[in-house]
Amino acid sequence: RMLHGEQGFTHHHPIRVGDTIRLQQRVADIYDKKGGALEFIVLETTARNQDDVVCCTLKSVAVVRN
Repeated sequence: RMLHGEQGFTHHHPIRVGDTIRLQQRVADIYDKKGGALEFIVLETTARNQDDVVCCTLKSVAVVRN
């Protein structure tokens, strides 16, 4: 009932050996199509290093069949 719809990465700053990376994920959007038969959940994840510098942002979409 659930599939992986889309995934993308945007690199902002290099990650180096010894870095400590902290990930923070949030639900950015939820919407439906086809009269509610398909529900799309958009997740955004931010990766920051030990200096609180954003290294990468990730976006993924999960599709749920109702």
